[in-house]
Amino acid sequence: MSPDPITVAHEDERGRIYFADSMTYFDDRVTGRDVIMSGSYAAGPTLSWALKVGAKAGIAHAAGVGKDDAGISGLALADRFGMPAAACETMSARLADGESVHAGKIGHANETARKLGVEIGQLIAEAALKMLDGPVREPTDPGSGGVSNEILTLEETASGGIYASWGIPVLRSIKEPRPNDVFVQASHCGATLAKFVIPLKLKGVLANDAGLGKDNSGISSLGPLAEAGIAAAVVGAMSARIGDVMSTWNDGVISVVNAVAEARGVRTGMTTAEAARKML
Repeated sequence: MSPDPITVAHEDERGRIYFADSMTYFDDRVTGRDVIMSGSYAAGPTLSWALKVGAKAGIAHAAGVGKDDAGISGLALADRFGMPAAACETMSARLADGESVHAGKIGHANETARKLGVEIGQLIAEAALKMLDGPVREPTDPGSGGVSNEILTLEETASGGIYASWGIPVLRSIKEPRPNDVFVQASHCGATLAKFVIPLKLKGVLANDAGLGKDNSGISSLGPLAEAGIAAAVVGAMSARIGDVMSTWNDGVISVVNAVAEARGVRTGMTTAEAARKML
């Protein structure tokens, strides 16, 4: 399989600025001289990915900020390891669209980024240039602040199972279709979700609406999933912590559903558990 696409937006003697639709697309093409940004949410799982690949700095999407400020919780994690990090203002860019984030505005920045001159309201393209002035970094393992690639079993029934996982790399690791199963995701429901769910032919999927974002991009996978016959719904960003799949399961309240989910009885205002059982 060819590498997922990443784009060089700028390059000079200090390093490169890259953007991609998902932070999980970045790999060993990135060095400690490079600033990376994506259409992913700026919680711990996303910016821990930037730490692991050894980027100089990371920029992601505020995703509505949401419950317990989860959408930007990765900024503090990055600060702990001395990595400059920022999040675009939710309505200034499309989720799952790295080019849109590059054209967006800074909504939040950690202290390490602020020391380099990153400011709230600044164009992200300008902020990324400021971040290039930071020190070269090495790959860092954030430990418990990182992500888990485990697939959690929530419920198993005669008609299928309900499982939980944090994001795209877990979905990508599944090699066979799972047409009897429903997956609860920690992530947003932007365009990248459908790309990896449709090949699995899941019975249903639930994610976070990420504050909707520009052009309702936080839920843009709902339509394509319906076209593929897959039930899909999202929980409100203020009801559950994005990036925390068990909060999606335990705390989430459905905010938007697609036509397939609606036909199975899923409604707004339901809990995640109620909606997942309807999807089965």
